[in-house]
Amino acid sequence: MDLADRLKTARRNAGLTQRQVSEKCGIDDSSLSAFEKCRSEPKLAQLDKLAGVYHVPLSYFFAESTPKAQVVMWRNKLGETEEINKNEIEAEFLQLCRQYRQLELWTDEVCEKELPHLDRFRDTFEYPHVQEMAKEARDVMGLGMRPGDSLYLVLEETYGIKIFHLDLGPAGVAACAVSDEFGDGIFLNKRCARWRRNHDLAHELFHLLTWRRFKHCEGLCQPTDQEEKFATCFAGNLLLPTDVVKTAIDKVTENDGRISFERLDAIAREFDVSLESLLWRMHFLFNSTEATTKGLVEKAKEYVKSVPRSDSPEPQFLPDRYRCLAIKALQKGEISLGRFAKFMSISRKEAEKYVDGKEPDYAKVPIPAV
Repeated sequence: MDLADRLKTARRNAGLTQRQVSEKCGIDDSSLSAFEKCRSEPKLAQLDKLAGVYHVPLSYFFAESTPKAQVVMWRNKLGETEEINKNEIEAEFLQLCRQYRQLELWTDEVCEKELPHLDRFRDTFEYPHVQEMAKEARDVMGLGMRPGDSLYLVLEETYGIKIFHLDLGPAGVAACAVSDEFGDGIFLNKRCARWRRNHDLAHELFHLLTWRRFKHCEGLCQPTDQEEKFATCFAGNLLLPTDVVKTAIDKVTENDGRISFERLDAIAREFDVSLESLLWRMHFLFNSTEATTKGLVEKAKEYVKSVPRSDSPEPQFLPDRYRCLAIKALQKGEISLGRFAKFMSISRKEAEKYVDGKEPDYAKVPIPAV
């Protein structure tokens, strides 16, 4: 593609009109139109502004080969009434993932450990296989019997999954991507409560583990209804292990074989999931009828309104590991102050505070020889 085509493609991939681009970067739309029709060429400073708006590296416009399109798979379909720009969110997410990988390369901190290969099943793939995958994932990945506390940290620190929290509006959506360019990535809705994000994270993990089975590597990035049901089953089994959950329920079940919402909600908090998620897990553990469970879920929704959990703090925009790598890259001289500010989404003045932040000699722990 020539420069004009790349400019047009980048804008369309970001889901923006020329008028919207003009409002974001200050380049009038007549100039934008001329750039895209090859009637004139933008200056380097203008290209840099456009790269920021389109969430692509400046090199995107000069690469010899045609940039490979990255595919992002969304958990839920977005309707026309959604208040977010799906394409722009995707472009921002992909840019963050590329920056994350660049920081890993600059600091020589690329995670070599890949997600375990748990999908060893042949043509047949049913719910028992999903349940087996969830159990093995807990064991192999060292998530413990209450993965809600450890899942995020293990995925980020051990397996190098690039996890971001973006503003996705009021909808309960999440998405993931697998890329030869930057590895695996997930983004969650920062507006959701922590226990909802835990479920979404486990749900997206299933998609990463089965990416090739469902042929998303071939660009088919709309999950089927059955695949989504499998992912929900995986998330429930991963976050709420059978034996441990049954034991917790047995301890608080009354003599008449009933249990209060209050006690069930306490168990849900223990596993860092919602009361609704726990009720659906019990549906499968105890073979309840669907009508019964749906009735209980509706009553539970009313119950949680009367005793809401304390609001969990809003997750930070950039992951801790990403921030640490950016600071390390700056202090090693691998990244300029201006680019560091851009990567950290802060002003240049704020970035200057990190320049002299090297660890003093006393901030080291001696390890005696054995």
